[in-house]
Formats: sequence, C-alpha cells, structure tokens
Amino acid sequence: MSLIFYNVNGSSLMKDLSLEAEQKQLDDAINKTGLGFEYLNYENLTKFVHLLELRFPGLVKVYSVGTSLEKRELWAMKITNTHKRPLGKPMFKYVANMHGDETVGRQMLIRLAWHLVSNYDKNTRITHIVDTIETHLLFSMNPDGFERAKLGDCDGISKNSGRENSNGVDLNRDFPDQFSDPPKGSVSVDEVARGRQPETVAVMAWIVSNPFVLSANLHGGSVVASYPFDSSPSHKETGEISLSPDNNVFTHLASLYASHHETMKTGQVCKDDDFINGTTNGAFWFDVPDENILLTLLFYLFRWYYVWSNCYEITLELSCCKYPPASQLPSEWNLNQESLLTFMEQTHMGIKGLIKNAVTNKPVERAFVKIQGIDHNVTTNARGEFWRLAVDGIYNITVEAYGYQPKTLTGIEIRNDQNLVNNSAKWIKVELEPTSNNADVSANSVVESDIVDIDSRRPSKPINSTFPEDFVTPYRFVHHNYTEMTKFLHHFAYKYPTLTRLYSIGKSVEGRELWVLEITDNPGVHEPGEPEFKYIANIHGNEVVGKELMLPLIQKLLENYEKDPKIKNLVDNIRIHILPSLNPDGYERSIEGDCESLQGRENANQQDLNRNFPDQFKPFVKVHYQPETEAVMHWIQSYPFVLSASLHGGSLVANYPYDGNLEEKDHVYSKSPDDDVFKHLALLYSYKHKTMSDGHPCKGQCGPALEFFENGVTNGASWYILYGGMQDFNYITTNCFEITLELGCQKFPYASDLPRYWDDNRVALIAFMEEVLRGIKGFVIDSDSAKPIPKATIHIEGINHDVKSAEDGDYWRLLTPGHYTITVSADGYESKSVSVDVSEGWASVVNVTLTKPNHKVKGKPLPINLSKEVFGKTVDTSGNPISGALIKVLNDESKVVMSNDDGKFKIPYSEGSYTFLVEAPGYFNTTKLVVFRNGQNSEVIIDLIRDNRIFGFPRSVFVIVCGSFILSLLITIMCAYNFALSKKYDKYKFQRLGESTSLFDDDDSGFKNGADAREFIDATSETDSEDELYNVHLWKEKDRAS
Repeated sequence: MSLIFYNVNGSSLMKDLSLEAEQKQLDDAINKTGLGFEYLNYENLTKFVHLLELRFPGLVKVYSVGTSLEKRELWAMKITNTHKRPLGKPMFKYVANMHGDETVGRQMLIRLAWHLVSNYDKNTRITHIVDTIETHLLFSMNPDGFERAKLGDCDGISKNSGRENSNGVDLNRDFPDQFSDPPKGSVSVDEVARGRQPETVAVMAWIVSNPFVLSANLHGGSVVASYPFDSSPSHKETGEISLSPDNNVFTHLASLYASHHETMKTGQVCKDDDFINGTTNGAFWFDVPDENILLTLLFYLFRWYYVWSNCYEITLELSCCKYPPASQLPSEWNLNQESLLTFMEQTHMGIKGLIKNAVTNKPVERAFVKIQGIDHNVTTNARGEFWRLAVDGIYNITVEAYGYQPKTLTGIEIRNDQNLVNNSAKWIKVELEPTSNNADVSANSVVESDIVDIDSRRPSKPINSTFPEDFVTPYRFVHHNYTEMTKFLHHFAYKYPTLTRLYSIGKSVEGRELWVLEITDNPGVHEPGEPEFKYIANIHGNEVVGKELMLPLIQKLLENYEKDPKIKNLVDNIRIHILPSLNPDGYERSIEGDCESLQGRENANQQDLNRNFPDQFKPFVKVHYQPETEAVMHWIQSYPFVLSASLHGGSLVANYPYDGNLEEKDHVYSKSPDDDVFKHLALLYSYKHKTMSDGHPCKGQCGPALEFFENGVTNGASWYILYGGMQDFNYITTNCFEITLELGCQKFPYASDLPRYWDDNRVALIAFMEEVLRGIKGFVIDSDSAKPIPKATIHIEGINHDVKSAEDGDYWRLLTPGHYTITVSADGYESKSVSVDVSEGWASVVNVTLTKPNHKVKGKPLPINLSKEVFGKTVDTSGNPISGALIKVLNDESKVVMSNDDGKFKIPYSEGSYTFLVEAPGYFNTTKLVVFRNGQNSEVIIDLIRDNRIFGFPRSVFVIVCGSFILSLLITIMCAYNFALSKKYDKYKFQRLGESTSLFDDDDSGFKNGADAREFIDATSETDSEDELYNVHLWKEKDRAS
C-alpha cells in the first residue's frame, strides 16, 4: 500500500493549497488507509495517526507512550474537544495488540478513531462522548510482534507467531502481580521496573501518570468479556473464581459489553466456548499471573501505584481467529461498534467530585475516597479530583487525607442512567478541615481558579516569568528535547564566542552527543590558578528539572556578564562547565507530568547510570560501563575540577557523601573525611533555596509525603544506600567535591511549573558556584627551576583525603574556616609543612616551594632518607582490633610485620608512597595505600572485612546447600523407614470376611482350632478397637504351618 506522506511533526506539505483543497487531499489519503478495514503495518499506522491529527487538529493529538525493543513508537491518540482538560472531565483508554498476533482490536481502534472524529458535530451521541470524555487509544502495545505475525494465523501456537515481543516475552505476563509479587515493605520504583520489558515499563508509566477512570484491553482468540481477578492465590489453572472488591462494577461492565455484542452474548461463538451470557471471571477461565488488569486496579498493593492508579479495566476477547483475513474486519466492526461506544459511556457511572481544604480552599491531593463495605479506595489527583465507578445504590462515603479530619457522607444515592448518553456521574464536593498542626498542609497546592488543564498547571502564586533581573531577552520556560536543547546551546555558543566553548564529551547509546557548554573569559584554556566547576544534570532521563534550570542559567550568565559585577567575577575567575543532559536517550522516552521513576530513568540499554560507576565499597564487583558513564568518567578525570553538583529530582534535599556504607544498610550515616565541608556545601544550597531548608519536601505533591530532612540536607547513606554513584566517584578518584541536589518531588513537572522551579533555585545556583573560590589555593614550585610541579600531594593534617596539583602546579582545596597544617609532597622532593588560617572569605593563598633531597642550602646538606615509622592498627568493620594480622609492604617485600594483641603495628620507613597488603585468618585480604612524609609520623587504620565463607562458599550459599542436603537425607531416611515397616506385614495375608460373618462369633474353623488370640494383638497399634482387630483379620502363615 502506498500512502501520501506528511511530516509527523504536524506540519503540512500542502501549504500552497486552500484549506478546502488541503482537507480533501487529507481525506483522500486517510481513505486510502482502509479506515480500519485494511491491515496497516507500523509505517502506515504511523502515517494514519498523523494524517488524522492533521485533518482534525482541534480533536486529535498524537503522542508516543514509549518505544518498543526494536525502537518502534507506541503511538497513542488523544481525542477530545478541548486542548486542556476541564475540571471533572474523565479520562478513558483502550489498549490493543498487546499480543502482536491478536490484531482485531488494533483494527477496531483505527476504525473507532475515524468514527469518533468524522462524526463529531454530526452525530449527537458521538459529539457528547467527545465533549464529556477524554479518550486515549493505544493502537499497538506490541508493534514488533505485529510485524512478525502472519495473516491467517488463527491459533498463534507457532514459536514465531508474533505473540511475544522481540525478547520472546509475553507482555501480558510481564506486569506486577498481587499474588506472585507481594510487596515487602516499601517497594522502590527500581525494583518494580527492573527486568521488565521496555513496552511494559512504558505502559506502566503511562497508567500511573494519568488519572484514567475506565479502560479495556483488546485481545483475540475467543469471544468473551473477562473481568478481574485474572489470577488467584493458588494459581489453579482453571475453575477457581477470584473476585475483586468491585465485583458488582466489573460484572456490570463485562455484561454490558457482551449484551450489546450480537454474538458474544451467546457465550458459544468459538469452539469449546461455554461462557454464561458471554462473560467470565478471569481466573475461573484460566489463571493469568502478572496481568495488566491487576496493574490498573491492584496497584494499591504498591504504595505509589495505589495513589495514582484508579483505573478499572476489563479484557475483551474479540475474535476466534487471532489474525483473520481483512475481509472479516467490516463484520467485526459491525459486531463491536455499539459495544465499544456503550462501554466508553460507562466512564460516567458512579460518582465524581472535588476535595478541598476548608481553610485555604485549595485542592487536597491524595485524599482517599472510601465506600463503606467495598475494600478498594480511589484517590484524588493534584487537582483534588476523583472518580469512583459504582452501580446503583445508596452508599456511605468517607474521605480521608493525611493532615485532615476525615469526613463521612451518608445516604449518597447513585442512580445511573441506563444509556448514560446524556448523563454524567453524580458530582459531590467535600471540604476537609485540617488538623490543628497541619493548617498549611496544602500550602504548595494549586487553587481551583488556577486550574485549566492537568497538562498546563499554573503555579500557586503569580510569578513574573520574564524575570527581568535575570534575563535581557525574556526566557521561554518550556521543555527542550534533544534537538531543541542542541539548538539552544549552539545559539549561545555562536552568540558569545569570546565567553563560550561548546564541546561533546562523547555519545549516548543511541548516538546523541553529550554536550557541554564551557563559560569563562578565556574559553578552551585552563588558566593556571583558575578553579574548574561543573554542573551535571539529567543523569536520570525523567528527572528533568536540573536540565531545564541549566539552560536559563546559561542565558543568565552570558547576558549579564557586562551588566552584573557578581556574574562577571564568576565568569572571569572560574572555568564553568555545564552538562545539561547526561542521559538524552532516557529523556526522549520520558513523559511530562510523570511523578515516579519509571519511563526514561535509565539509558537506552536499560541501565541506571547512577549505579554504573566504580565504588569504594564494592571494589570487586564487575560492572559493564555504559557509553555515557565511560564518557563522563574520562571527562571528570581529564579536567582539574574542584566543585560540582549533580542535579536530580524526586525529592527536595541536598545530599552529600558517602552514598554507600560497609554495613549495606539504609539509614546508617556514612561519614567522609571531609564531612564538615560537604555539610557546609549542602546547607549553603539548602538555605539559599526558597523552600528546601524547611525539611518537608513533598507536602501534597509527588514523592513520599512523610519524608523529613533536618535543614533540608542529608548524608547519602543516612537516607538510603546506593553503590556505583557518580557523587562518591568524584570524591574518591579526583580532587572534585560533588553533592547531589534533589530539586523537586515531581520528576518531570509540567512546563507551566518551570518558572517556579527557576525562582526557587536561581539564587542558590549562583551561590553554590561561588564556593569553588573558598578554602585554600596556590602553586607548588620547584625551588631550583621555578617550574611548576604537577601531581604534588596536598595533605591536610587530620583529614584523610588528599588532593593533587594540576599540570601547571596549581591546586585548590576546599576547607571550612579554621587553622590547618598543610603538608605538600612530591616524588623526588622533600615534603614541606606550613600552617594557614582559612576564613569565610575568598581562598587563602598558600604557595609552596619544594626542594630536592640533594639540594644544599647555605652549605649545610639536608638529611637524606630520614627513617621514620608508620604506625597503624588493624580493625574489623565494628572497630574491634584484629591481632595476628600480617602486614606486607608490596614495594619492599623485606618489610613484613604482625599486629599485636591490640591490633597495632609499626613499620620504620622513609618518605614515599607504599601499598600495604594485609592478611588475617578469617578475614578477606585487603590493600591500603599509605603516603609517608619526612618530619611526620603517618598513622593508618586498616579495616578488614570478615570472611564468612565456608569451604569457599558464601555462608548463605553453604547454609542453603547443607540445609537442602540434610532435608533430602531426612526424607530418604523416612522413606526407608516406611519401606522397612511395610515389610513387617509381608508374612501376613489378608482375607475378606463373608457377609454373614459375625465379628464377634468366630466362624472360621481355622481360627477356632489353630489360632492363638495373642497372635492378633499388635503391640504397636494405637487403637483397641475390636472392629479394627477383626476386620484386619491377620494370620501368621509361619505359625499356621507349624
């Protein structure tokens, strides 16, 4: 099939035509698609949806939910008469082609889309649906599978039928399941998404990011309407009914669809079908763990899904043949058209409403709306809206929210119009009274008068978004995709060539450049004595606030260079590097409005880049470094960076090292040697930010509602542990001090909220950069040649973290105010120690001249190879001393000592750097680098980790293996015992008693004449029942023979 192609960005190629002529050509092109009655491959489906958007721009918006494994877009279409969803207008969705070879639903949605838009303003019913419901159609969740499916394949039983995605995974078995995946404690987003297919993750994010009310998933292979639950606790294959709390609602929805379907309602359309009235409980039909239905209804088992997903979904099996010939499609449309429309209208059944704060009149987000007697709640969205499907009846409804007094409404009567054509759900409005200590619980919520649409929420207070004090040219606060971001950076690099340099540090998995814009008065050159600073944003693709703050920061720095002395001082005295997006591939998959870490968080290889760096606590873990990680590691180690911040989202807090700990436990403080400096940096940003220091980051917004951070800062591991993070990597391997800034509870906020984020951070971003100019700085110089000494070590007494001088001999060392002793050393030079006072102002200058050991001063030779001692102590991870540890110096194998009973040891040595190998029975071997300087005794604490392995196996593995062996042995013994016991009766024979035999009159002559009554007594029997004794009727053959 050949189709006229139109730009998928929405621009028409027929600009010279009149509107009428253009519409006619669009109609002709759309008609050529078959309007659902001809199968469209992925390319032609893409053309169809964009043609429809071009033809009906006032009704249709095409967007992608995500991408498949083979990089095909998961196209969705929004059909509504308003660009911005009015308050109270519900959202509905149909999802098709989850199994690539089940194609009828895909074609029905193509036809339905055309039917809705072409009949708008012509058909009263269609117009009402479009006016009162925001409809979303996901045509194909598995486009890769569809491309492999075979026309005419009715059973789909072949290996390459197209049912699964490109990884061979059944997407309808890839979702979290209430019975198979029970949550234990707090389930993180990473844990839920990890290991699932990209199509699954995309749809999961789509579901939780939108307040869908009602949905159906269109399948094939039978003709029936199936309702939850689709799995049961026992996972019995068939025949076990598993009812949901809302069984009355679901059976109504399924029965309604089937009753309007001419053949489905018979229940016997396909071979072996026998469904009462064409409906079935999912688990009763066959058990399906990990079903999408469970995702939409049962996310209450996962805390964050429960909050956001209130959607009711059923499964519709539409045809006996999974991939029937195209000639069958018109009849399928005739069978399903009325049912599809009627089902959509059920979005209006039940109740809907708005929950507000009685004091501030602001919406209350995450309020629970409960119906007495039904164990399933719905929650309000950010606008305070809720929808609750319910059948006819009189209900008592309770509304609860954190920080508010609950309110119960009694005797609420629901009467649903049978047709629901001109009906809408019953509307209620509830005002909740805040508890006395939570009067400001909604302080950050939006007010109803501000609400136009969930896609375009305005901030709670008016903001002059032009920020005349920051920008000469008004900045346009919008989200920038990769192409737009690239254009922005190139524009400012071209406009300010004497202040900028645009360069790339590498490419992403999908080949996107990792752009960095350098801003300084002499770009492209490291000026000796000038510190280097960097901001890195968007390491998680769906955490976008940092990225959208870097662009206005760039504009502010450049436009105000000649106007603002403070900005000029920064640009003249700091070499600033800004990397707006480290994960551009992930960003392109992210969804505006998404709260949680699902779609787009990872890179294109489904790897979390902030778990992909070397880690001091996991030195032996093998890591496959991603292209983005390798690029940024090389960049970090190639420039003498002094200070940095990594910009994230999901909370509001300044987080500092370390992120990991030896205990591998959350909420255990992991202190770095420069803990005071890091706390100062974090506190500075927090206090300069408008709200971060409040410590309650997510009041009434996305993110954990009960989190609290004192003064808005936290140690990384004290919050939660992570390994392989970029923050710790900077500090451990380079001179750079980096903190992590979580900039907001919503990871991908709406564009209309971006001015608020800029207003909150604009002062803090500048203030943090100024900190690179504090502490101490200077040059390390050779006394003979006056040349700089690179890689000299700058050591601060009492702080076990050194920095190195750069190639020009310059160094910078961040310190808090105080008195310090500094020792500078370099290979081939004598160390030198000086004292310095550090103030709260600009950095103290400490230039150090080093002398070679054979250099003579005033005719007196300096001592050479002064022998000193390294003092140390070997301890376990709890700080307990380890005696008998063997300490070897790898540089000099002749030096071997053993720790005493207190774990202490000492080694005499001259100046230099040495690597110790420490061995102790029952502990893992470890190495430690020690730098020893003349004139100073070095002290070192060496931590050893206990070796819990047994026979070379980790303790846990050994216990499991041994336990399994012992259990198997016990079972074998029991079987052998039972077998031996059964042999006891081999010498007996059993005889059935005749009908006339009396149990108490021994009519057997053999018993009378030859039996000894004692022979019938079983000493091991636990019963004295005569019935048992005489029914068994045992005879001992050997006794009778004798």
